[in-house]
Amino acid sequence: MQKNTKKKIAPIVVAVLVVAYVGPLVAMVAYAAGLLGTQGGWGVLPFLLLYAAAGGAVILGVLAAMAQRLKEIDGGEEDEASKY
Repeated sequence: MQKNTKKKIAPIVVAVLVVAYVGPLVAMVAYAAGLLGTQGGWGVLPFLLLYAAAGGAVILGVLAAMAQRLKEIDGGEEDEASKY
């Protein structure tokens, strides 16, 4: 096992937990928007779609932050900072 493998576990676990929590919420909102759209509930539809887009943005942001953090760990920034 590499030296920095343990440091990678936390960002991956947090990203998985956030996606597992927000993903079903976004799916339920998208499903509700689809049902309301077919039944003529057009007044609420923009708000549901906005909520679904915000949830999707959260998921994408967390995944981007995780990728950046893993790249920092691979680059050894923490090891360099510990020298000072």
